[in-house]
Amino acid sequence: MAKKRPGRTSAAHVRDLLTASPAVARCLALQRREDHLLAQVRDLLAPAARPHCIQVSVADGTLTLTVDAAAWATRLRYQAPELARGLPGAGITAVKVRARPRERVARRQTAQHLTRLTPAVVEHLMAAAAHMADAGLADVFRRLAARHQGARPGAPLD
Repeated sequence: MAKKRPGRTSAAHVRDLLTASPAVARCLALQRREDHLLAQVRDLLAPAARPHCIQVSVADGTLTLTVDAAAWATRLRYQAPELARGLPGAGITAVKVRARPRERVARRQTAQHLTRLTPAVVEHLMAAAAHMADAGLADVFRRLAARHQGARPGAPLD
């Protein structure tokens, strides 16, 4: 076991440090309440719908249920009144359902999304490359200009 250095205090557990803060303690309590409410909502639903419910939140008596697909949101909107009645102790007066897909595909910038450089920009790139001392950078400018030479402005890349 390592010796304790003089003048240093023992490290407290992160949980103890966080729960000592009233603001963090309130957030943790709210999260526990919402997790419990999510479990209650899932219990009220058909088994097929349960895994699609990913989050709940409550504000001003309105429960907002977040699901992972628009199709499930549509289905569950029809069950919203039943859900509100099924949670009598939670003080829920209304239920809103919204969709938020779990996996959002990041739209990468592909060749179809890029536009061609104008002939004036191509000309400036070539002129800049001709006057550069750095041969590597000049070569990059020439390749970029060559890739866009003879293109119509705003036309998509090949």
